[in-house]
Formats: sequence, structure tokens, C-alpha cells
Amino acid sequence: MTVTRDTIEDFLAQKSLALVGVSQSGAGFGNAVRKELSDKGYSLTVVHPKADKIGDQPCAHSLEEVAGKVGGVVLVTPPEETEKLVRDVVRLGIPRVWMQQGAESAEAIQICHDNDIAVIHHECILMFAEPAGWFHRAHRWARGTFGDLPEGPTEAPHAQHEGEPHDLLSLEKKLMREVGGAGLLCGPGDRTPVTEQDIEALPEPAQRYLRFMNVVGKPRDWSFRAHFSGRFFFKNEWVPCECAQYNSRLDVARIFHMLLRVKGIVPTYVRDTYLRGRGHMLGKALDWVPVVDEAGEEIAIGECVTYLNDAVLMAPSMLLVPAVAWSSSRADAFDLALTDAGRTVRARVFVGNDGEVIDFATRDRFYAPPGAKGAAERAEWRTPVEGWQHHQGRAFPTRAKAVWFLPTGPLPYVELNFEPERFAFDVPPHA
Repeated sequence: MTVTRDTIEDFLAQKSLALVGVSQSGAGFGNAVRKELSDKGYSLTVVHPKADKIGDQPCAHSLEEVAGKVGGVVLVTPPEETEKLVRDVVRLGIPRVWMQQGAESAEAIQICHDNDIAVIHHECILMFAEPAGWFHRAHRWARGTFGDLPEGPTEAPHAQHEGEPHDLLSLEKKLMREVGGAGLLCGPGDRTPVTEQDIEALPEPAQRYLRFMNVVGKPRDWSFRAHFSGRFFFKNEWVPCECAQYNSRLDVARIFHMLLRVKGIVPTYVRDTYLRGRGHMLGKALDWVPVVDEAGEEIAIGECVTYLNDAVLMAPSMLLVPAVAWSSSRADAFDLALTDAGRTVRARVFVGNDGEVIDFATRDRFYAPPGAKGAAERAEWRTPVEGWQHHQGRAFPTRAKAVWFLPTGPLPYVELNFEPERFAFDVPPHA
């Protein structure tokens, strides 16, 4: 159900459109759409059940009155109303629908697809209808720079890797462009299967964990690409987020991209990297206005231990290397120490009766309150796991959090849902 550039251009080529979701008061986003589309030269009919005229626009009272007279309909309506309206669209034979951001629902989109209605969703029409205003031009430029705009109908094929979906989404495409230019080793790495002899000297909870993760008898992973969705605590509110990342055992490297939708509209892009022993955190609103830009030893230590956390939760065979030391701690946990670029980071992994990871704890991360002056301070950081799932012979968390444990109490700031079908292993950096 991907929206393509051709679908958008076809919709915008229709100069007669209907618009549903405009307030009689003259306020609201529906009126902004009404004014801008009219100013851009579209012949626009507002559909409102009671009004005869809004602003200088005459109104129809139902979609029946415009059927056969318009090339498409723009919906700026709540999702439950959108679902009712698209059923009318199908019945009346209106061939195109644009669901403004926030108007869409999975059911409404599916109804359109099932009935061959060209549908655009999760996109703002004001970003694409020319001439776009400065804000929408900046938004479109940022999304284009980040690879987040709808693509054309076809793209050149690329090599498949274990567990890889047939099509990469835009965030992953942007990620892999950065990965490809990072100068990482191309592999393949050591793919020797893990044996019982490889794990027999490890602490019993660690052996239990590796068996639960179905590592024994399988080739060792040397890289992976992952995708998550969830929410992030940003400026005192939870906002939706989408994440993609690439990790390589050959270089001890992680490149992590996150897209936040602040206020549901403004995209803020965050990149965390650990490359050649250096850590960097960079965040920009619209991929343009700096929000955060930090580097230094504290960031490097934090990114290094986050690489360790990634391997624990997603690719445990990447831990079976000389740079990682395993040691006993208690009956339900084991300790790990990773040495890279002259520094060593440590963590404790807590497991359940079957060996499933319950939590990961470290003090090798540094916390500073937003806007605080002075150096960040070392603090306990955990990633509790909420459930496990299996996909193609591998175990994946269902959901996990990232939580700071501060003197004032716990501070959760990330909640992610794992999407195993969007993972791929042993992916070369140029893929």
C-alpha cells in the first residue's frame, strides 16, 4: 500500500476537486487547505452537510452532488468519518482520494485498495501542490534529503539477504546510503556454526540464553539491519518514532537513524553512530535545524555499550568473539565486558527460566537533563524486555524500553516494537 510519486502527480493533475472537513467557522486545517488549493488555481467544491457557502467557496451538501464532476476528493476528517466517506466514494465511482495526514485509517486505506480507488495517505497535500509555501518547501526538501518522499513506481532490484523484505522503506534507504559511505568492512565475516563446545565454558545463565536465542548450530552473524516503531519522550511529551539501524561485528560499528514526528507534522531526524571507536549523536528538526550535536568520550562509551545491548537482544552470536568477556554473577544473570578502541564497557544481562532476556543493565552511559549546563553524569541505564516472539528460527523481543534510573526515580524515554519481518542479517554495507 505504498504511495508512489505517480499517484500523487495524477491526483494533483485533476483541477476539479472536492474537499470534505472544512469548518463553517473559517478556522482549522481544513480551511487552510481550502484557501491554499483555491489560490493555486484548483476548482474546489467544499462538501458540508449544512453550509451553502464557506468563505467565497460554494458548498455541496453531499458527495452525491459532486460525483462525476470532480477528479478526486480531499478528506480532512477524523478516521472514523473517513471510513464512512470512502464507502460513499466507492459507491459513487469517484476515482481518487487524498486522506490528509491524520485522516487515514488502515480500514479506509484497505477499502480504497480493494475497490481500485487511487489513494494517497500519510501525506500533506500542501507539501506537493505547487507552488508550495516556504514551510512546505522546507519540509519537502528535508524529507527528500532524508529519502523520506514517495518513490516512483519501480526501482532497480537489489540483492536479497537472510530475512530481508523485498522492498526497503525510505528510512532504511537513507540509513543504507550512510552505511555505504562509512568505509565499513564488506565481509563476509566468520560464518562458522556455533557449537556446544563454543558455549560450554560460559556461565550457565549465558548458555541458557544462547540456547533460547537458537544460536547453537547456526552460522555466526556478522552484521544486521533492523527496523522498529514506537514512541520517544521528546521535550516533555511522547511522540511517534520510527527507527532503522545497521550493526557490524567486523568493525564494532552501529549506525542508528530515528525519525520523530513532532506534533504529528514536523520531522526531527536523530542519528547515533559508533564508528572506529568514536561516538556521535546528531539531531535536526526538518533534517536542517540542529537540536542536538554531541560527541566526546562519554558519547563514545554510551554508544559502545549500546552496541553491546543491540547484540544481546538481536544478534547474540556477534558476542562470541575475543573482544567480549563473559562472567558469572548470579543464578538469573551473567555479566559481559566488551573491549574496543582501548575502552571497556560492562553490562549485566538478566534472564528468565527459559533463558529469555528480561533486562539489560549498565552504568556505562551518561545522563544530563535537557538544557542542563555542565558535564553529563554516569547513570544506570536499562532496557527491560516485554515478551518474546519467534520468526524464521530466531528469537526477537516483542517490545522493549530504554529507562534511565536516576536519583529522582526511573525515567523511561523510548518504547519500541520489534518487527522481525523487517530484519536482515549478514548484509554487506554496500547493499
